[in-house]
Amino acid sequence: KKQLRANFRRSVFDRSGFACEVCSKPGCDRQEPEPGKEPLDAHHIVDRHEMPNGGYVEENGISLCTDCHEKAEQYHSHGIAVPGYS
Repeated sequence: KKQLRANFRRSVFDRSGFACEVCSKPGCDRQEPEPGKEPLDAHHIVDRHEMPNGGYVEENGISLCTDCHEKAEQYHSHGIAVPGYS
């Protein structure tokens, strides 16, 4: 599963050109930090529990910087989505 997750992250980041797909900040894989670049997360678009194999397919991922990822995850913690992040 660890390799599956790593491949998912890498394919999502490669597709986005290593930038946040919401705010366009240049980024890097948070596991390989680079000075001056925002750490990225590979966020699941459709909840990974609702898809086969945990939804670890490139089409179900979006590259998000930390700030945008927190906004995207707000729905799961508060039940209210930030506009544009549902």
